[in-house]
Amino acid sequence: MTGPDTAPQLNDDFPKGSGMDSIFAAPGPRAAEDSVAVPDSTAGLLRDLTVELREASAPIEATFLGVGDALGRSLGLLNAIGDRFRALSTLIDSEDGSRAVDMLTGVCSGTDGLAGNARHTLDGLDGLEQAGTGMAALFTNLSAIIGEITALAINAKVQSVQIRSTTDDFSVFNREIDRLHRLAEETTAKASSRLVTLRAAITTAKGSAAGFQHDNRAHLDDAGTRLRRSLDALVARRAAVREAACRFADRVEEIGRRIARCIGDLQVGDVTSQRLAHIGDALEVLRALTGDADPTLLRSDRRWLATLEPGRRAELLVAICELQGRQCRDANRDFAQQVASLAANLAGLLQDAGAIAGEAQRLFGSGVPSAAQRDGEAGPAFLQGVAAEVDRALQLLDRYCRADEVIRAQVVQVSDGFGAMRRDVAAIHSIDVDMRLMGLNTTLKCTRLGPAGRALGVVAQELRACSRRTEDVSEAIAQAIRSASERAGDLDRRSADDHLAAAGLTDRMTVAMGILRTLQADQERALQALIRDCATASGLLGTAMAPLGIGPRQEEFAERFAQRLALIAGSLPAAAHGADVAGDLHRLFGDTYTVDSERLIHGGIAPSVSPAHIDADGAGMDDFFL
Repeated sequence: MTGPDTAPQLNDDFPKGSGMDSIFAAPGPRAAEDSVAVPDSTAGLLRDLTVELREASAPIEATFLGVGDALGRSLGLLNAIGDRFRALSTLIDSEDGSRAVDMLTGVCSGTDGLAGNARHTLDGLDGLEQAGTGMAALFTNLSAIIGEITALAINAKVQSVQIRSTTDDFSVFNREIDRLHRLAEETTAKASSRLVTLRAAITTAKGSAAGFQHDNRAHLDDAGTRLRRSLDALVARRAAVREAACRFADRVEEIGRRIARCIGDLQVGDVTSQRLAHIGDALEVLRALTGDADPTLLRSDRRWLATLEPGRRAELLVAICELQGRQCRDANRDFAQQVASLAANLAGLLQDAGAIAGEAQRLFGSGVPSAAQRDGEAGPAFLQGVAAEVDRALQLLDRYCRADEVIRAQVVQVSDGFGAMRRDVAAIHSIDVDMRLMGLNTTLKCTRLGPAGRALGVVAQELRACSRRTEDVSEAIAQAIRSASERAGDLDRRSADDHLAAAGLTDRMTVAMGILRTLQADQERALQALIRDCATASGLLGTAMAPLGIGPRQEEFAERFAQRLALIAGSLPAAAHGADVAGDLHRLFGDTYTVDSERLIHGGIAPSVSPAHIDADGAGMDDFFL
């Protein structure tokens, strides 16, 4: 910007034909015979004022060219910022976003179900452990009964040897009773051994379930809680985005109004330059009146000034000094006011850019925009936190699946063990049937023998009684095994269902993660670009506002300029402005002014002719552009 200490080249800052080229022309020879008697310093003062006016006018055009360029670039950025904000709003509230929300809603309920089923698995294994304890007691009872059968078998063999009969052979009885009690012992021992193994497997499965309950269920519960909290936050954020998108339409309208006001305010530079050109035109007249310029260099319609008598010339000179002092004060006061309005509107746009960046950061980022905006970068996107929670839940779900596979394999082992025991008990039941038939057949034979077979008959009846007891115990064992097998089957089926459910949850969470990651990447790119655009726009608007401090400087110049014109007028004899002087003023300047305030000030000096030239509509400085 050109300051008061810089002297641009003459005639470089005003367009040809504006009057300023002749104002700043080199002064011609003094026409001493036509000059007014003024102090010697007046001519030099007028030359100084001409230079100062030129130096005051020069920075206005440069200032407003820079402001216009910065405003134009920032307007393009603000439009792009608006588009990016709307794109971000659409992105987070898109169909993919809704799909991810729906998936995560199902995942939350599914995770809660898995956590609850983990407790049921442990309870089921507790029940199987208790069933195993009951079956162990039944097998102990069965073993005792088989022990009695063993003793009876030995006694029966002894009694059968003592019987002498030509018709009945008890050797088969001896062999069968010996085979059956050994078979019963072996089968019972095998079943008891299976039960020991089975109880160990149940204990192992229970330990695995308890370990999962201790290590993973709390984490699974926590994952569900955190995921639900993130989901609630995501739903709330989407609602806030929808609301912000509606508000943003109003903000766009306000930004448009500010832009229109800024564009309107830019006119003040051209208007003020024109008004200062009018003052420079009057300075040329003053220099001609004081004899500092060659009257022959004046425009043809002003050469009548050379014919004025000295007294009239002095009066006109004083009137012109008073008129131009007022014009300079008024022009620069209007300029300062318009520049202040422009600065306020630019500040509003600057605030809008910052507000958009802040709201975008709050809605789509981490909600802490300050440090990010300083560097023109956005903070972490909000979806990144949601995706992190989903990823954490996915890891815990994977741990659940691996632990569940171990427990399920152990439950299957328990279920298979109960199946094997069921076959053993069925074999024991078959032995009982054979033993009862054998005992019944032996009793019938002993009855035919009379007293000789009585002892063996008693033994056979005892064997039948023991077999009935064995049947009762084996039936109780079979019932316990059936009940335990049903529990184990339920556990196996529930574990299988949970495994499928966990796999389904994993698939849905993986899909949701993919959606969130894609949305996050798109959102981060758009948010980063929006924040950078806002920072760039803020920088441009701040740059545009910096030169607008010219307003107060222009007012200071105007005051100094008017005081020095008053100094020139005060050096001349005081004279009242008559009608002839007012007519001269109108003849010189009446058709020059383009702004109402110029004509109003002119009317204050030349009231008799001015009103006819004042626009009745009072259109203001916009008249200049019409």
